[in-house]
Amino acid sequence: MALDLEMVRSEFPVTEEWAYLNHAAIGPFSRRTTAAVDAVVHGFSSPEAMDRDGRAAAPDIAREHVAALVGGTSERVAFAGSLADAISLATAGIDWRPGDNVLIPREEFPSNVYPVLNLERRGVNVRYVKKDGRGYTSIEKIAAAIDDRTRALVISHVEFMTGYRNDLSAIGALCRDRDVISIVDGTQSIGPLPLNVEQDGIDVIAAHCYKWLMAAFGLGIMHFSERAIERIHPTYAGRLSVNSGFENLDYALDWRPGAQRYQTGGLNWIALTAFNASAELIRSFDQHDIRQHMLQLTDRLLDEVTDMGYQVTSERDPAHRSQICSFSTGDPEQDAVLVERMTSNHVAVSLRGKGIRVSPYFYNNDSDIDRLLELLPRR
Repeated sequence: MALDLEMVRSEFPVTEEWAYLNHAAIGPFSRRTTAAVDAVVHGFSSPEAMDRDGRAAAPDIAREHVAALVGGTSERVAFAGSLADAISLATAGIDWRPGDNVLIPREEFPSNVYPVLNLERRGVNVRYVKKDGRGYTSIEKIAAAIDDRTRALVISHVEFMTGYRNDLSAIGALCRDRDVISIVDGTQSIGPLPLNVEQDGIDVIAAHCYKWLMAAFGLGIMHFSERAIERIHPTYAGRLSVNSGFENLDYALDWRPGAQRYQTGGLNWIALTAFNASAELIRSFDQHDIRQHMLQLTDRLLDEVTDMGYQVTSERDPAHRSQICSFSTGDPEQDAVLVERMTSNHVAVSLRGKGIRVSPYFYNNDSDIDRLLELLPRR
């Protein structure tokens, strides 16, 4: 379906008061997501009357949505409690040997870093790959850091601070060629950007769902390649991990097929409900139309702030740009003052290490950009 801005803006109550340009931080609910969550919460107030069939179907529906959003297969989708849980599951399950190493770029999101640091107690060396001269991640530097003891690379698809978009096809090809497991944080790309992890050869992609997927906290999604399932062992188990029924007391550790072996029990039904409603809305539009719309908004913004004398601190090369952009006065204190001014005037952005970060979505329009620009003094 073509992107109908008037219709889709009516789905988001936040547009009535805010120019909400902060999805890289947290995503607001649409009306349909709120209604869906209200219904399942009400069901829990009367368990005997709740829609058990609908609740039971929610994980399978969610797996189909995840597979479609990442360009994967539903049988290889699993759920976690957060991004950190997902990265921990993926990294801890590798059959590490003392002296092996894992690579991770500098300035990665903390939830990607702490799980690999936790591997050091198992004799795994954590190697940080330095940024290039412009402050971005370089596939050449990653390639140079790989040796015969490198077992995994953990990297963001879209980096949280500036929106720099790493090339998944190049990452997948490099890791397959060097027999390294690729573990990608897709939090800032699943939803707004078209993806095809199977075509790109990515082993694991994971995300938490409270940003672009607009499903609140307590839910992480994962997709595994076939070779990842072969090499990443479940690090914990529960009744959902195995083929036996929950009343079977033989306790056979007979792993379920595909990625369902990584489930334990007690799925977050409320967050799954929110995810399914939000994913249905996102998928009702063409991913390429969504991406193009967001790029048009950020192109205009960056052109305008450049003319006003601000520094653009995010990548503008089409090969590496995303829907996230950033700019700065050159003075962190002045940037902070401007962010406070915007917040006070109901324009939502974030202050990050490279300046003022702006992250619109498919329902934002030129009036939202206008409201931001009106609050910026010419330099």
